[in-house]
Amino acid sequence: MIRSHSAHTVKNRISPVLVVLCCQSVLLFWNLDLLPAWGDELFTLRTVGHPIATIISTARYADIHPPLYPILLHYWDLLPLPWSGIAALRAFSAIAVLLATFLFDHFWVCHWKAGRRWLTLVLFAFSPCILLYGRMARSYAMQTGIALLAISLLWRWLQEPNLTARRAVPAFTAAALLLYTDYLPGFAVLAGFSLIAWRRLGLARATLFCAAIAASCTPWLLAFAAALRNWEEAATFRAHYALTGNLIVEQGPKIAFGLISLTVGESFFPLSLALVPVMLTLAWWGSRLRVFGPVRPFLCLTAAIAYFGAARWVTWPFLAARLLWLLPFLMFALALGILRCAPPIRRIVATAILASFAFSAALYFRREDYANLGYTAPVREIAARIKLEASARDLILIDEYNTDVDAIQYYLRGYFKTFRVSAETVALVRTLIPPAPAVWIVRNTRDVSPGHLLTAVQADACHGRRRSDVFYERYSVWQRSALRWIGGATAPEYFYEVTVCT
Repeated sequence: MIRSHSAHTVKNRISPVLVVLCCQSVLLFWNLDLLPAWGDELFTLRTVGHPIATIISTARYADIHPPLYPILLHYWDLLPLPWSGIAALRAFSAIAVLLATFLFDHFWVCHWKAGRRWLTLVLFAFSPCILLYGRMARSYAMQTGIALLAISLLWRWLQEPNLTARRAVPAFTAAALLLYTDYLPGFAVLAGFSLIAWRRLGLARATLFCAAIAASCTPWLLAFAAALRNWEEAATFRAHYALTGNLIVEQGPKIAFGLISLTVGESFFPLSLALVPVMLTLAWWGSRLRVFGPVRPFLCLTAAIAYFGAARWVTWPFLAARLLWLLPFLMFALALGILRCAPPIRRIVATAILASFAFSAALYFRREDYANLGYTAPVREIAARIKLEASARDLILIDEYNTDVDAIQYYLRGYFKTFRVSAETVALVRTLIPPAPAVWIVRNTRDVSPGHLLTAVQADACHGRRRSDVFYERYSVWQRSALRWIGGATAPEYFYEVTVCT
């Protein structure tokens, strides 16, 4: 009896969230330099090292994001950390993910029975999507944590509208912090809340709350207006990245890739794609349950507004990153759907999903089978080769349209002067080609420049010279099949190409 009672006591003391957080932290902090830095991360790195006044000025005039994230990173970077550079900034995001996991448990699943609580926490904490974007030096992870807090507090207030001061003040604070973290989730959550709040809180209180939020953002209204203008113009300057060339048809690839990323991630075996419709069906089924039903209109409105804002601003590879803050609720609905199945089916489905997550994590750390090879782009290897083999008089040309120019320049560390190949620079570039002893062209194998400008410059540079090509990052079979389906009969075999003409 004593042993049984002791074992029962120990079992009750084991907190699922603590175990999950410990295991999640291993994945989040392990090898933070695994992936090369990319352009947006480098912008973060260059910004946070400045004084606060400069950071605010940069966010107001040179960027389209609010200043809270870079300000916090500025102070984070001053701490005596075991990491440096990009890795240190990624560590901040990892901590934000751990905080989001804790908040998810606290507000949504801590009252559940152990088995259900374990499943729900594991689905979110070890989601391949949170592993990918939660280790980036961008605000995606911080958005997820603060959006989760804001939605939870706003919903709690709607559940008990009579406790106005007690519920409204924390909700107001979280919503304002979210707006100062990123406009998209901040506006989407506030808009979704406003559309349903007037029925529960009354029109006067709902209007007063939104007015107070707007007043709290008064110092940033001009910057928000500039960001809104950029958002309106996004369809024009993003057009050359489109897969289909049609705004309506383009939503198909965006939605498909976004759902794949949010479910099975972006580093997966092709077989895992079969789980996507299963997971989405279960999530829809779970969202029909009573425990999810009351909050469903709020979340659906918020998600629809967020998708409209993100789909216009970003191209298909980056949609999931901008909507990462919706992932906890997708996993919440998925867990409910799985738990609604009969026990044998429940075990099979849960095992298949968790096995897919484990394989995705393994591929992530092996840098294999990424759907977006831009995250594993061999910019470090290319920069190392140029530094080893090129001379100071050589001409280094980089594809402006489909290559991470900032990352390549960052890893070259100023050893060489590089030139971007674009419609604006092509005339200058052509005058620099003849006197150069050797011309290096770093490019993506898919030429998306207007009128295949890049290929024409490459032909000019190699005319009458000896040409050698080195290719990087081979496409997998399924990726080449997808490229053929999107772009026609032919598809490149590799992702990056470095051509040297001597």
